[in-house]
Amino acid sequence: MKTKSAFSISVALVTTFLVACADESSSLTHRGDDKDTNASDPTNAADQQDPNDPALCAPKNRDYKSFDQTTLTAKRTVTRLGNDRGRVKPFSALQSEYARVLGATPASLAGSGATFGQAQKNWFEEPQANAVALQTAYNIAFDGCLDYTKTDAAFAAAPDATSAPTQCGAMVRKFWSRVAAPQEVQACADMATTGAAAEPDPRRKWAYACASVLSSAGFMTY
Repeated sequence: MKTKSAFSISVALVTTFLVACADESSSLTHRGDDKDTNASDPTNAADQQDPNDPALCAPKNRDYKSFDQTTLTAKRTVTRLGNDRGRVKPFSALQSEYARVLGATPASLAGSGATFGQAQKNWFEEPQANAVALQTAYNIAFDGCLDYTKTDAAFAAAPDATSAPTQCGAMVRKFWSRVAAPQEVQACADMATTGAAAEPDPRRKWAYACASVLSSAGFMTY
């Protein structure tokens, strides 16, 4: 079985998610009779704030320092909201994510922690994408998708120009937790109909399309 072309087309499905910063302030920390002298007046044009202002993500009322009294946030880069995108999911998250979207964890996921940069216990390292991890992710996805497509009647017939976009849109919505863009649906449909054209088994054709969606950035990143 050749997976090179299938893997190549799956790379075209890369997309990203938005990671927002959170405001540390909370009204629960104030009593009802307290008066906040620093509160802004929404009717005053000078107090109106742009929600995309980087200053909204800056530390408020807290200043943490290291042992040498250097402020920990001194070298932090403050940028516009929404610029922190596409963070690769750690292996600990993938272990539950596959089961969440497929209904079961692919057997090939076991023992692949090192490939995905699994950190030691009580430690965290930001995962980094690489070619080996991407190829492994596709293999694991195809393994899980074979089980995902083996019994559902919707995958009994070979994908065509009508069924492929419909099923691809449904898979993207389920795997990525959002509605697919037209070009994303088309890339998946092309995989099902053209990329897997040499595959005689209809359910395996669908598994290729499924794996292309499940190994893309829409699923592999936050």
